[in-house]
Amino acid sequence: MILRFAQDFFIKIYALVPPTFEPMQRLPLELITDRIEEADAIVVGTRMASQLLDLLPRANAVRWIHALAAGVDPFPFDLLRRTDITITNSRGLYADALAEFVIAAMLWFAKDLRRISRNQDAQRWEPFTVERLEGQTAGIIGFGGIGRAAARRAEALGMRVMSARRRSELADPTADDVIAESDYVILAAPLTPSTRGLMSAARFARMKQTAVLINVSRGQLVDEDALVHALRSKQIKGAALDVFSAEPLPPEHSLWQLDSVLVSPHSADHTADSHDRAMTFFLENVGRFERGEALENVVDKDEEY
Repeated sequence: MILRFAQDFFIKIYALVPPTFEPMQRLPLELITDRIEEADAIVVGTRMASQLLDLLPRANAVRWIHALAAGVDPFPFDLLRRTDITITNSRGLYADALAEFVIAAMLWFAKDLRRISRNQDAQRWEPFTVERLEGQTAGIIGFGGIGRAAARRAEALGMRVMSARRRSELADPTADDVIAESDYVILAAPLTPSTRGLMSAARFARMKQTAVLINVSRGQLVDEDALVHALRSKQIKGAALDVFSAEPLPPEHSLWQLDSVLVSPHSADHTADSHDRAMTFFLENVGRFERGEALENVVDKDEEY
């Protein structure tokens, strides 16, 4: 039996019984909990990850847990490291959509689309000078699937691309150099203990005054208080954010009030087919699991990604 904890946008909780995946049956959490001893595998949506802490002590037969998202930072790794359970995730499935958001964000600032929209609403004809992306530098922090997809698109626009690509580079001067030289600093690294708070006040101080921060990774990579200070003091030009430390972003948060910020409600990867792609990949891994083959996208439990 495979017990699935899926995100609210799919079916919050449901179970399927092999050998065929017949119509999905929505089950209350209590029933899933009562039957967890039978499970060989669990699939988890981000919003339901907290349930693992309660379920794992009784999930004696579970050999595999799959995350429908790319990020697994909500998982209880202190507990999981003491088990032989294999963890997999959905990294790479959302890279193209997130990379397109990166390009859109760069164009939003380069062409001052906020100003254009406001002038149109006011029926104000006000010509002004815009920037070109060609010749500017895109600095990518984290060069996995999202980073590489963003790099391809940036290079197609004639941009210079720099990157800090290995885990060891994210906290050392390599990242500092990328941040200092970039016109657009793009965060595409996973959230791990070593990347939490990666964009600190010291690193905002290294950015160009004309530079923009773009975050399509996790909100916790950024010290948001330091970011607000950098924006208010004109230390940097702006920020385009699809992720935040607290989600939904609280109405009273300062980031809502700043004209130099593009706020996206963690939906840059929510395409019409994103959920189907995630489930298709999961089912392909189910086949590997049943055949005893190596699973795709295995997570390093020590690195937490």
